[in-house]
Amino acid sequence: MKNKISYIRLFFIFLKTGTISFGGYMMLIAMIKYEFVERTKILKNSKILDAITMASFLPGPMAINVASYVGFLLKGWKGAVVSFLAVLLPSFLIMLLFSHLYLNSQNIPGFTSFFMGVMPVVSAVIFTVAYDIFKDTKNKIFSFTLVVLSFLIAYLVKGYISIILPLLICGVLNIFYNKNKIKFGVSFGNSSKNFIKIKGIIVASLIMTILYLFLNNAPIDTKTFHLARIFSNISLTLFGGGYVFIPYLDKIIVEQLGWLTQREFIDSIAMGQITPGPILITATFIGYKINGIVGAFIATISIFLPSSVIIIFFSRVYYFFKKNAFFKIVIKGFKIGIIGLICYAGYIIMFREEIFNIFNIVIFIISFLILSKKLIHPLFLILTFGVLGYYLQLHG
Repeated sequence: MKNKISYIRLFFIFLKTGTISFGGYMMLIAMIKYEFVERTKILKNSKILDAITMASFLPGPMAINVASYVGFLLKGWKGAVVSFLAVLLPSFLIMLLFSHLYLNSQNIPGFTSFFMGVMPVVSAVIFTVAYDIFKDTKNKIFSFTLVVLSFLIAYLVKGYISIILPLLICGVLNIFYNKNKIKFGVSFGNSSKNFIKIKGIIVASLIMTILYLFLNNAPIDTKTFHLARIFSNISLTLFGGGYVFIPYLDKIIVEQLGWLTQREFIDSIAMGQITPGPILITATFIGYKINGIVGAFIATISIFLPSSVIIIFFSRVYYFFKKNAFFKIVIKGFKIGIIGLICYAGYIIMFREEIFNIFNIVIFIISFLILSKKLIHPLFLILTFGVLGYYLQLHG
């Protein structure tokens, strides 16, 4: 698999993906799936679903974790580094520009209007991903029931548990549904090879623990070091994606440290939403205000890198257990539950008060029909309706 794509091609695919993925982590994951499963056909759907499953149970920003793992899957550690840098570069540079404009003039002209036109397309892309994954499920009635259940739990429950609980319930229900297929006592494969893998995981865990202890106990009192410490802690300890992180950031950055005013923090979150890529690119704005470009770089790397390393090492454990028939059935239940979470991500984008109207519903339907038939690249729809949204706002 590692010879199917060059580093340069890998870099530019992720660069393009990071440039056009408006709307948060699930849009970024959707575009990764589109590029590597549907357009280039380098990966199978199951590999992307494995990545999403692992990212759902691990700390840190989910989409960047998925991107790093896909790079690792294709080209090893070098591929992970290439993917990580390429997918973050567009949003990092755009947020740097926004940070400079905002902190000097408190204004980012035109972009909000463009963003409003793009959001229905983003929602359609996400629902298309859910539809494509659902088509691959075997028992459609049972799978649809789990998808609806997963969606409802995500809708009704708040916080990190809203991601974990649907997957756990779907996993358990899939065990009961397939109880006749479960065979206990199945071997996990070559024990010596598995020991080598587990030993590597233990070493990596020790390294990450030492890094965590150093960042939290080293007698270094500079704002740059504080940036690295705070954002690394977030990456290593918080679960559930960008929106779960926001209250924690508010408490630390605004209330405890006073690095941002409440207005600046709210505006930085808004900029994270209208910037392509993950919403936690907000870290770039915070770092830029504290220590310019150096601070922006440190904050960005610190919040995204540690968890990206963790998912790669965790994948060895994941595939170790995936060989067992019992865990294979559990994981299949997780994957069906993920479809419901994907639908919920599309729902919360489309049904926001400032976006939900007749015009945007029409855009959503048109986009979904076009994308489900694989007629054109999502980039064309994003640019077309983004420009249309900007034009209508300008002349409305």
